[in-house]
Amino acid sequence: MFYRARMRTAAILTALVIAAAAPPLAAQRPEFRAHVDAYVTALSSGSAEQFERMAREHFSPALLARTADQRAAMVARVHDDFGALEIVSVRMSTPLSVEVDVHSATNAMPLTILMEFEEQAPYRITQTAIRAGGPAGPGGGRGGPPPMAPPPINAGMPDRALAATLDGYLSPEGQFGKFAGVVLVARAGTPIFEKAYGVADRGRQTPMTANLRFNYASIGKAFTKTAVGQLIAAGKLKLTDTVGALLADYPNADAKPTTIAQLLGFRVGIADFFGDTFDKADKNRFQSNHDYYQFVAPQPLTFLPGARTEYCNGCYVVLGEIIAKVSGMPYERYIEEHVFAPAGMKTAGFLAYGDPDVAEGYTRESPDAPWKSAVTMHGHHGSAAGGSYGTVRDLLAFDNAIRTHVLLDAKGTAWFFENPSDAAKPRAMDGYGIAGGARGANASLESNGAWTVVTLGNLDPPNAVRVGTAIAGALYGKK
Repeated sequence: MFYRARMRTAAILTALVIAAAAPPLAAQRPEFRAHVDAYVTALSSGSAEQFERMAREHFSPALLARTADQRAAMVARVHDDFGALEIVSVRMSTPLSVEVDVHSATNAMPLTILMEFEEQAPYRITQTAIRAGGPAGPGGGRGGPPPMAPPPINAGMPDRALAATLDGYLSPEGQFGKFAGVVLVARAGTPIFEKAYGVADRGRQTPMTANLRFNYASIGKAFTKTAVGQLIAAGKLKLTDTVGALLADYPNADAKPTTIAQLLGFRVGIADFFGDTFDKADKNRFQSNHDYYQFVAPQPLTFLPGARTEYCNGCYVVLGEIIAKVSGMPYERYIEEHVFAPAGMKTAGFLAYGDPDVAEGYTRESPDAPWKSAVTMHGHHGSAAGGSYGTVRDLLAFDNAIRTHVLLDAKGTAWFFENPSDAAKPRAMDGYGIAGGARGANASLESNGAWTVVTLGNLDPPNAVRVGTAIAGALYGKK
């Protein structure tokens, strides 16, 4: 799900929002609290007029540079998806930024609002982001270790100094087993730092290398959305098309009125493939998205189309089947030929553990338990909901391609980022954070157009996400 914000909009399509225990905001920076309360109250109202009045009082002049129409569109979208909001907890993530966990009575997805503030009174809001994620669960979701302290870097540092400082920051994480994976940082789309940390194969104690391919988990939903945008541009799909019209033999009549827009926005209760039945199933059964489709499509809906919004892997599995139907080729082939290839994602693919240069995943039941292989916990191959593989360079290539009209035309790029002004720009500068996580897999792509941070790991969430968000937070801040 994508929400508009100046500088940094988070769009996490997975189950990864980290909520750590921390003192309440009032005990740390009480001068920020009025801004937080006003923002959440205005957003919760669903009123564009109330939000605009709040913005003019509580936003910095730079943040107000976006138009009132853009703010109104964001408020309408969030209110449509989440309705009224209640603050659950507020914590400091840096001396000038907070993370606000909010609760929705109509949407089960975790929702976190991130805010940054001016250094001096009146401490107005300078940046915002809304991070929407999937439900909490084993190996992901809420819980886990607290966010990492940000690295001592900033956007004004020379490349060499920034890289050296980052390495000093990350090396202890790898040495002490807190992080296992690869980190890439790019300035204006060009890598300036790329390094591997920790162990790739725990049985052989093989070290990580930068050319390893990792499970992208739910970052794959961004590839599926891109494919939908391409097919819309080609006149083969419309957002108003229904499941019943596109898949006439869909085995659940209740799902047939569902539109493409509702599938993209998680606004129908297509069954998830995760659960007891999947856990007990032979994972070799799941070789393609079509196999996942046959697994989820006959199951009862958890709620009817449009009734509410709830994180939905099954929605994207159905989108994958639709992509295959209208394109005339398997979902996997479509993505490889129309997303991976034109983007320059040279080593990405629908791979499996055991394939060349694929990092095996490891999981554990508790922080004190030993690590064990997570291979048997995943389908043999992934789906349109996630599970393709690639390197950090491949994800950087995707970020560059989706921003520069390589994968979608100007109109499609504006649709992808939900920002009409992107149609007239050579490079979209919208911020997002996309993450994926499951047992033994964690992936994070943080980008605001100027900076891109990719972190991939082979341990349970939030192994890679906490690294990526810490680095991105430092780079997005002031020089």
